[in-house]
Amino acid sequence: MNTSELNDVIALGEGFTTEFKRGMPSDLGREVCAFANASGGIILLGVTDAGKVVGVADHNRLSSEVQNTARSADPPIAVDVESVGDVLVADVPEQNGKPYSFGGRFHLRDGASSQQLSRDEIRELFFKEGLIQKDEAPCRAFYPAVELTPERWPEFAERTRIDRSLDPFAVLENLRLLKDGVMTHTGAWLLADDITRFTHQAGVTCAVFRGTTKTHILDRRDFRGNLYSIYQGVMAYLESRLNVALIPTAQGRD
Repeated sequence: MNTSELNDVIALGEGFTTEFKRGMPSDLGREVCAFANASGGIILLGVTDAGKVVGVADHNRLSSEVQNTARSADPPIAVDVESVGDVLVADVPEQNGKPYSFGGRFHLRDGASSQQLSRDEIRELFFKEGLIQKDEAPCRAFYPAVELTPERWPEFAERTRIDRSLDPFAVLENLRLLKDGVMTHTGAWLLADDITRFTHQAGVTCAVFRGTTKTHILDRRDFRGNLYSIYQGVMAYLESRLNVALIPTAQGRD
C-alpha cells in the first residue's frame, strides 16, 4: 500500500474491512480475530477514529507485537504488517481456518465494529464454514403458520411450478423442507421475506471498485430477501455494471 492508497482508505472511514487505532490497542487480538472470522480487513495504527493521522513510533517493536498477538489466536492468524509513512498497517487477509478465537472468545466484524459472538452466533459461524451441515438443520425461528402468508405461498408455488391449490405443508414435507412441523434452513431461505432474520450475514453485497485494489469504491448495493429475490437482484446489478457487449458479425464466404 502506498501513501495515496492509504489516504483513500482513510477517506472512506471505518467500516466492515477497516479499523482505525491511535496507538497499539489492548484489544488488538479481538480486532484481528474479528476480521479473520469475516472476510479480512486492515487495522491502521496511528489514525484516530476521526481519520486524523497521528502516527506511531517504533514500528519494528509494534510490528512484532502485532505478529505475536495474531499468533496467539486459536488457531494462529496470518497477518501482514507494513509501514506507510508514520502509519503501521496490519493487513488481515481472509483466512481458511475459521472459526478463530482469541482468549477463549469468538469475535466477528459487524459493520464498523467488532462484536463478541453469542452461543447461537458461534453455531452460525460453524455452520457457515461447513463444520456443521446447515441446509437440513432445523430453523426454529421460522414459524410456518406465521411465515407462510397467503401472498408468499402462491409466489413460491409459481416459481417452482407447483400447483398452488395443494396443501403447503404437505408439499414442503414431500420436498423435505419441513420436518416434524419444523422448517429447515433451506426452506426458510426459500420462503422468508428476509433470510438475514434467520442466518447471520446471509445477504449479498456487490460493489464496483476502481482499479484492481479494494481501496476506492465507486458503487455498492446490498441485497436482502429470499434466495430467489437475492439472485434476481444480484444478476440484474451485475448485468448493469459489466461493460461487455456481444456484437454479432456476419461471416462472408470465399
